[in-house]
Amino acid sequence: MEYKFYNVVGLMTGTSMDGIDISLVKTNGIELIPIDSFYYKFNKSQFDKLFFFFKTRNELISNSKKKSEADNYVSKLHIQALNRFKNKNYEIIGLHGQTIHHSPQKRSVQLGNPYLLSDYFKKKIVYDFRKNDLINGGQGAPLAPIYHKYLIEKNNLELPCVFINIGGISNLTYWDGNQLIGFDVGPGNCLLDDFIKIKLNSNFDFNGNLASKGEINNGLVVSFMKKKYFKTLPPKSLDKNDFSKFFNKFLGNNLSVNDGLATLSEITIKCIINSFNCLPRKPVSMVVCGGGFKNKFLINRLQFFFKKPIINPKFINIDIDFVESELIAFIAARTINKLPITFPKTTGVSKPLTGGVLIKK
Repeated sequence: MEYKFYNVVGLMTGTSMDGIDISLVKTNGIELIPIDSFYYKFNKSQFDKLFFFFKTRNELISNSKKKSEADNYVSKLHIQALNRFKNKNYEIIGLHGQTIHHSPQKRSVQLGNPYLLSDYFKKKIVYDFRKNDLINGGQGAPLAPIYHKYLIEKNNLELPCVFINIGGISNLTYWDGNQLIGFDVGPGNCLLDDFIKIKLNSNFDFNGNLASKGEINNGLVVSFMKKKYFKTLPPKSLDKNDFSKFFNKFLGNNLSVNDGLATLSEITIKCIINSFNCLPRKPVSMVVCGGGFKNKFLINRLQFFFKKPIINPKFINIDIDFVESELIAFIAARTINKLPITFPKTTGVSKPLTGGVLIKK
């Protein structure tokens, strides 16, 4: 069966809430050709507003008026971002929205009003990619494995291969030619970024330079890794808020900036390495993307434990800054072509499921 190709623009803003990634691609949900990309960075007031939404998420979720105001605010940011994007050669918009809450098998809340975008741009919109999975007993996350599988196969990477995305939360995709497995493995950059924000009012630790000068508190790392989640077999997924109690206690240890960042970095890495225990076979190749790939200290620590060379995505023409926005475009096309986007060993649904909601213009 032939599946139609579309020019789709994918919009993604992650848990770091730093901006909107925009990817214009030609795709049918099986193959993908990148065309253009753009990053819209949030200014301080925009970030502060989004962070306020995150902090007051429980109130937003229970108050329809406030939730609607937040949805409209987020969509107006997306409209501004798309207006700054010079390439207008797209017919479909894939909208993920800003996640403020994720509770596996219960509810996943992404802020955004797709109808505002539909009315403004007069384009088809695909959104709400997690709902159908949740309704059918899945965890609603992760969504990335089907696109990671495509990238692994496109680049003929040695199997079994793991594709690691170190964003706010780290997630893993495993593909061995037979089994597609995906799950969240633990904190990625979220605790590191929160820590340095509190200590130095900085957004991130450039290259992991500060962490590299610190001493790892192995006791805190071991304590963190005792959490039940890390012994639970997939499918499984996380919310940034799952680490709040630990983080508040962590701050109480009064570690230096360097030691705190070194310790949190080690937690990020140990979560990734620990996740291999949940896989059918030990991976022989690994690709790392997301903001964490730019952190040299993180990558060096990961290389130390993995032993084999980590594949640099730049060498196989993967733009690490736009993998997730390409993913949204990819699964938007799969939605329109009625192809599955979630699977039994990625979210826990009983059979492969399509997802996403289409607004036609």
